[in-house]
Amino acid sequence: MKSFSLNRIFLILSIIAVISGVITGFWLLGSPALQRKLKADEQRLQNLHKIARDLYQEAVDNNNLEETFTLPQSLPDEEDTVDPISGEPYDYQVISGTRYQLCAEFATDSDRINQTDTSYQNFDEFWQHPQGKHCFELDVQETPPNLYDYN
Repeated sequence: MKSFSLNRIFLILSIIAVISGVITGFWLLGSPALQRKLKADEQRLQNLHKIARDLYQEAVDNNNLEETFTLPQSLPDEEDTVDPISGEPYDYQVISGTRYQLCAEFATDSDRINQTDTSYQNFDEFWQHPQGKHCFELDVQETPPNLYDYN
């Protein structure tokens, strides 16, 4: 009879330890849904950065890093010019001359996520964004800011 109660105590303690581990994991890492949102936002940032680099490289290749460079009126129809979740193209708009903006709909707020997700802390300050639609203003004459801050 004594061993039965001892086994029961160990069983209860084991269950409590497992539940505590799962709760701690969710608390530290966030839910699986949050992790999916973070990965989607990271992909959005990578796409926007690639678009900015491609536009800059096109200007460099054509030796057109001057006020007379004409930005394209729309982005090419490529995989990295569309949102990975919605499939909608990113907003791209020529502001004037060599200035343009790239916009995306973000699922998370990078300032809030920076406090809990260490991978997000590596993003350059320029690419920080709020939840919802956010636009980044760039100039094709300037090298786009690195996506990750290597300092």
